[in-house]
Amino acid sequence: MSYSPQFNEEEQTPEQRWETVRWAICIGASDRAVPSQEMAQLQLRYVAGEIDQVQVHDELMRWYRPDIAPAADVRPLPPEQPGQVYPYAAEMAVLMEDMNNLPPYVPYTVIDETLPLPPL
Repeated sequence: MSYSPQFNEEEQTPEQRWETVRWAICIGASDRAVPSQEMAQLQLRYVAGEIDQVQVHDELMRWYRPDIAPAADVRPLPPEQPGQVYPYAAEMAVLMEDMNNLPPYVPYTVIDETLPLPPL
């Protein structure tokens, strides 16, 4: 079965897709959510236009929720090419390094959970 990646008007170019990925990774930084190397590689494939966000989602479901993942032949990922150099790979490496060097997570608000709740 063949599947062609589909991109909306805001994700037509690698530059647009990189900005989307970079924004998402930076938003996760507020909770110290650092993407795994596998996720970073998957996102680089998206930036390159090999796969679309639907395929990224499908792959994440296969990784984390195989019980409800779509069938593997619905929107299969094309095989990775050994030695493939993706656009924005250097920028991704720098971003991942920066993410791994963030200071420890400190919650914005700490609630004293030892206090009893007032009656309603």
